[in-house]
Amino acid sequence: MKKLIVIDPGHGGGDDGAAWGEKFDYVEEDDLNLIVSFLLRYELLLTLRNFDVMLTREKDVFVSLIERAAKANNWGADIFVSIHADAFHKKTVSGISTHVFPRCSKRALDLSSKIQHSLVNKFPEHVNRGVKRSDFYVLHKTKMPAVLVEAEFLSNPKTRRFLKEPENQLDLAKAIALGIEECFKY
Repeated sequence: MKKLIVIDPGHGGGDDGAAWGEKFDYVEEDDLNLIVSFLLRYELLLTLRNFDVMLTREKDVFVSLIERAAKANNWGADIFVSIHADAFHKKTVSGISTHVFPRCSKRALDLSSKIQHSLVNKFPEHVNRGVKRSDFYVLHKTKMPAVLVEAEFLSNPKTRRFLKEPENQLDLAKAIALGIEECFKY
């Protein structure tokens, strides 16, 4: 029987998430999340056999947090990976982090550690914000190991440019995919 990975492109529709920059430097988080999620699905399908990959949204539409968790639960997902970009009022803050629910399973903690390790190895020049325990709804209400990746900060002009580069978006997807693959090597 095939295993199922559910990828959750954060935000969407009227919920842009973080939106930063001006004119040519402007980016909305929901668009970035969707691009990285599509690339991640492609990478996973390319490298993992006997796996299915589904997204909680495939276009710029609003999907509630309740619907996101319910989709993953109803589909019988083996793991859930939510893709985001971070933001903060202080524009110099940067870094990559992976979040798990505070009372998560050992498997979720293992998944988050492997993804974070893979991201840090791929991007050693970026700040490693580590694995964080966070009470995000989609981490709390999903029944399978679940993580939320904060790929970098849109509020920081330097890391916003990094996030907007197609090559970096692909490399983010590849790094996350590698972390997921490591989790399924028993």
